[in-house]
Amino acid sequence: MRQNSILHKALTVGVSAAMLATSVPLSGISVSAESSNNYGKALALSLYFFDANACGTGITDGPLTWRGDCHTYDGAAPVSQATGLPSSAQSLADPDGDGKIDVSGGYHDAGDHVKFNLTIGFAMNCLAAADYLNDGAFKKAGCMDHFAYVLKRGADYLMKTTLLDGSGNVQAICYQVSDLADHGYWQSPEVQTYQRNTYWMSAGNNNTKICGDMVNGLAGTAYALKDYDPEYSAKCLKYAKAIFDFGKANKGNNQEGNGGMYGNSGDSQDEFLIAHAWLWLNGVMTQPTCVPNSKQYSSEYGSEYDGYIVSWDKQYQLYSAMMYKKTGNQSYKNELQAEFNDQAQGSVSNYLQKYNTKWGWGNSRYNCAWQMTTLMLADGDANSDYAKCAQFQMDYILGANSYNYCFLVGYTDSYPTHYHHRASNPGTGDANADTAAKYPCYGALIGGPDDSGYRDTTAEYRYTEPALDYNGCFALACAGLFNLFGGDGSAVKEITQNAPEINDSFVFGSGNSQETETTTTTTTTTTTDGSTNTVIADYATQFDYDSNPMQVGERRIIRAYDPAPGAKTPSVLYISGHSDNIEVNYSGSGDTFSVTALAPGDAYVTVNCGSTAFSGQFKIQIVESSTGSEEKLSTFPGDADCNGLPELADAVLLARAIGGSAELSVQGAKNCDVDGTAGIGNGDLTLILQALAGLIEL
Repeated sequence: MRQNSILHKALTVGVSAAMLATSVPLSGISVSAESSNNYGKALALSLYFFDANACGTGITDGPLTWRGDCHTYDGAAPVSQATGLPSSAQSLADPDGDGKIDVSGGYHDAGDHVKFNLTIGFAMNCLAAADYLNDGAFKKAGCMDHFAYVLKRGADYLMKTTLLDGSGNVQAICYQVSDLADHGYWQSPEVQTYQRNTYWMSAGNNNTKICGDMVNGLAGTAYALKDYDPEYSAKCLKYAKAIFDFGKANKGNNQEGNGGMYGNSGDSQDEFLIAHAWLWLNGVMTQPTCVPNSKQYSSEYGSEYDGYIVSWDKQYQLYSAMMYKKTGNQSYKNELQAEFNDQAQGSVSNYLQKYNTKWGWGNSRYNCAWQMTTLMLADGDANSDYAKCAQFQMDYILGANSYNYCFLVGYTDSYPTHYHHRASNPGTGDANADTAAKYPCYGALIGGPDDSGYRDTTAEYRYTEPALDYNGCFALACAGLFNLFGGDGSAVKEITQNAPEINDSFVFGSGNSQETETTTTTTTTTTTDGSTNTVIADYATQFDYDSNPMQVGERRIIRAYDPAPGAKTPSVLYISGHSDNIEVNYSGSGDTFSVTALAPGDAYVTVNCGSTAFSGQFKIQIVESSTGSEEKLSTFPGDADCNGLPELADAVLLARAIGGSAELSVQGAKNCDVDGTAGIGNGDLTLILQALAGLIEL
């Protein structure tokens, strides 16, 4: 059961390109002597809650031994039960016309098994923001593969439930699977068989807020995984921009089916400001121009004020935190300070030795969101009162309290056991039976106490339920504390190796949500010019996604990058697959063709669709040529790091070089000298930023 929030809102933004490379220093060095908690361990453990709430296939033999495939019949949801699906989009939802739609996958929302795109998107947004605000905290904690695994399951689902037409435009989105009927079935998800209705939004019946949260989840994932899996990141970004455009063009507040769960007024200014910020960080939009002034946010998405902490319904403080991190503009920090003052009753000292329980339902989640604001105000100073305040609040959650409970399940041996979570605590089939959980739900943030105390009772869901948004907010706080005070994420092995409920041998990097699988070979081929080529890596990847097939005359670009550290730059790209309808330097026989247009070091190859639209699976081999081995760096205009991929990172590197805190290579400096005057300077930076935003071509 989740509450219908009647919370507030507000927001604005604006900053100069000259401040692009300025960021807030948030990295820590040592563990605080005042705390015995290992925040890296807690952060890594918290990811397992998402595995506990996974829905669909790929769960059996996955990270948790007690979870299995569930609600697989979501893969054959009847069109007849698809509320709000417009007839014009039915062929996209049901391409084979069998009357069934595949909306399997994703995550259950909380202790129940409803799937909301709103909270899936919000939780992914929080995870990605936690990583961004804290300089790659998940990689530092040694759990990058698990982090990516969690994000990909969520992103896969958000993209699957979004129907794009042949032009890449959104036609409909399944925003909810199941409804209040779910609350009548207190059973583990693996045995549930009740009918699960689907709810859809479209141009004429949209929910703008949900669109915003979906964009944030996808664009945040794209940013978090841009180096980890560039192809997957690009796919997420494509969907994020399509949903952004759709939501901006079609305002609405469709809430059919939610039965009061996550009810809202349809205001979406905050979600869209964060969406704009993520898309800017990904290099596909210009910088947001909304800067808060006297607790007022005014932007092209609307104007309002709200001093409330970050939650699934209100997210202005997260926008301010992200923009302050990126720009260093004091106005964003001033807004965080003003909103902190409202919540802390005027002074940080009020909460240095007092746990903040003023929010009520699911208080621990709100407290963690408040910690994020507090940590941003600490500004990298572990000795500040702000840092000590956030640390005290988190240590309370992790067990330093009068209840002797750790509200992050499994972090210590003393935690609540009567939690409101059907999967781990199916009990007798009755939520009021108040049984202890059958399985420890490792990594789950429990709702926690409020001003009236704490009740470890299954039916008291305001205290005992975990949820996606709870763990998202936990990451915002814990990643900040880990980055500020340090810790050892590998210490989570002490738990995973000894817990029978966790499959410690599971390799997240090769899970079924992993888009790319790498193997090395020693295959040798001969090209038409007689030179020999040795395969240095194979990729099993999807060249053209089935949901967005190539259209007649369309041009796609594939990046040929080297997955093996230390290996040489590829010079020729071979693709084997069904190439009959593609015309690119065709040679050989059968289904094999070669692309020989790449010179050593070039980063791209262009593939043109032939006379027929085409989609399908390809195997890509990256090969090293035995001829023409002279190294040639990328010469793309604006490519500061010479990696062949014009991106925002190039502008950041250039800005740092102009400021004297970084040095470009000779070729990188040549690439960035684009304004017609000798040497690099602010004129070059301005033009490159405009090019990245799509305003000009270099």
